[in-house]
Amino acid sequence: MFIRHLPERDRRFAEAREEYLLNYGYNTARAYWGDLEHLYDWCEERGFDVFTLTEQQFRQYQALLRRRKYSENTVRRRRTAWEGFRRAAANLT
Repeated sequence: MFIRHLPERDRRFAEAREEYLLNYGYNTARAYWGDLEHLYDWCEERGFDVFTLTEQQFRQYQALLRRRKYSENTVRRRRTAWEGFRRAAANLT
């Protein structure tokens, strides 16, 4: 309901994320939701578009996570979330 009040760029991301996460159970969807939100914020801070994020740019994101001492399980889960989101978003357009 509140998605309608977001700026277009944010709304597009929120809608694509919600559509992608419908296929998962509660705990997985909750984890991926946070992962994708963090990635989206990181992209916004750097002027990247989460929908066209390149592999090289994502590796920069992973490097940040490792510098901040995120566990390798978290780094892998965030890659999985991003790859799934990217595929799902491509099917929405």
